[in-house]
Amino acid sequence: MEWKKLKKLATTEYNNAANLSFQVCMECNDFTQEGFETFKSFVYDISLMAELDIYGAFDNDRLIGIIGIKREKQHISLFFVHRQYHRKGIGSSLFNYMMEDCKFTRISVNSSTYAVPFYQSLGFKVVGDKECNRGILSIPMVKY
Repeated sequence: MEWKKLKKLATTEYNNAANLSFQVCMECNDFTQEGFETFKSFVYDISLMAELDIYGAFDNDRLIGIIGIKREKQHISLFFVHRQYHRKGIGSSLFNYMMEDCKFTRISVNSSTYAVPFYQSLGFKVVGDKECNRGILSIPMVKY
């Protein structure tokens, strides 16, 4: 499987990133029905998505993982990898590729409960209690 193609996405590819994000998020247990609606309204809002820099991982020409960041806030807004591609180094590779491109010295994320161990493996630390915002459970984390 040749998934190692990583690149910054063009805005014309953002709808594919939104579709991937929503598909993977539907498998997550950290969303109430309100949370799914909140998330869907975010990823399919062109103006909100345009505020992000999104990087993608590909298996041939199929988008299989994305990381979307708010560059000015040094914050990860989206980070999803297709379930069948989990535990293959894709998320770590995407994260490292983005960090190399952005040259951040600090980055934050509101992690799903499922992803906390993954973020910890990247060097993130939990910096607050679990919160529920508009139906989405998350845990604030930071990497310095």
